[in-house]
Amino acid sequence: MTELKGGGAARGEQEGGGAEQEGGGAARAERVLVRAPRRTITALLVTELLLTFALATPLIATLSLKANEIDPAAKESLLGVVTAVGALAAFLLNPVFGHLSDRTRGRYGRRRPWIMAGLAGGVPAAVVMATATGTAQLLIGWLLAQASYNAALAALSAVIADRVPPEQQATVSGLFGAAGFAGVTPGLVLVGLLPGNVAALFLIPAVAGALGGLLAWRMLRDDTVVPEAAPVNPRSVLSSMVFDPRLSPSFTVVWAQRFLLQFANALIGTFGLFYLMTRLEMSTAAAAALVSATGLLSLVLNVVAAGVSGRLASRTQAYRAFIVVAGLLLTCSMLVKMVADTVWPIYLATGLAGIGLGVFYAVDLALVIRVMPSSADSARYLGVFNIAKALPQSIAPAVAPLLLAVGSDPVAPAADKNYFLLFCGGAVAALIATALTPLIRK
Repeated sequence: MTELKGGGAARGEQEGGGAEQEGGGAARAERVLVRAPRRTITALLVTELLLTFALATPLIATLSLKANEIDPAAKESLLGVVTAVGALAAFLLNPVFGHLSDRTRGRYGRRRPWIMAGLAGGVPAAVVMATATGTAQLLIGWLLAQASYNAALAALSAVIADRVPPEQQATVSGLFGAAGFAGVTPGLVLVGLLPGNVAALFLIPAVAGALGGLLAWRMLRDDTVVPEAAPVNPRSVLSSMVFDPRLSPSFTVVWAQRFLLQFANALIGTFGLFYLMTRLEMSTAAAAALVSATGLLSLVLNVVAAGVSGRLASRTQAYRAFIVVAGLLLTCSMLVKMVADTVWPIYLATGLAGIGLGVFYAVDLALVIRVMPSSADSARYLGVFNIAKALPQSIAPAVAPLLLAVGSDPVAPAADKNYFLLFCGGAVAALIATALTPLIRK
């Protein structure tokens, strides 16, 4: 049963919690929670893994391969346009779908319908991308994919706030982060096994994601009886995309940290294949193989670091220390890649970044649940928080070509792209994110 203190009562079983508002705002409903069962956690993790598989595989390599297939001479600019516009769509749609999920009422709950519909919608989007013969069709397919998967992501993230009690959130957040990282592994394996079969690389992850939607539908328990929701209208939809930083300064700081670290990662991640082809003068096949190998290494470290860090954070509650460690590791990774001119430093940088990202994403979700302005609108605020992950994917592809075009690369003077400056920009972003940590209130 769910008890609402200070704001009436609502019947129905519910196992999640929200955050305590900072800054002395109005009182909010506080839930009495029970420990999330293993069934709920398992369904969360497997669904997140399959969702990530479906969403990340195009970003890892498939969009790059398709861009190279459509226009080899302008593949960088084509990829930049498609990923930037797609990330902008995610930036706009994630909080909107979160708001709609918060306001959904019905016999099937308010999360499962959006998870199922979003993951199923990825299949036709994959068909559009797989059959694309030009930039416009590829862009339309990627926009459809972003809309579908962000609907699912907004609702799935909110399940942790809905159903996991505070004392369990860091552990589950760490496992959830580990599942997200692990979800990239099947895509890397597929790229290594089917480097020339672009259609299969689009379709297989999308079908797997749809199966994840079915799993969530059957295994996740949802809130079927919840407090009456305010009606949805254009004003409420527009307001769902923004928040007042004064309501929770700590929420704003954690949002900025995720933005900066994701920006640093996106600066190099999207152009990772081209970096190897330019700086190390690798062939497309050799670069794809190295991306697959380093990606698998990173993911193993992501999963281990996220799982271990989540459990440690749950015991110590010292979230800020984990964020500092993550930021410093990512900074060191950028510095190594700045000067790398052989394969082995790439592996070292990958290892540092893998551990750093695992540590950060193990604690940031649990932390933001505690400091978000309203637990009643958890999907909306988690959607706003996810903007910090999506928006850099729109900005970074636009900024990266500008940095690459400045001067020459001191490590590879013969190259026409300045990857040294690109990684320098990533290191600065990671350092700024680390420096913001003291502003997070205990």
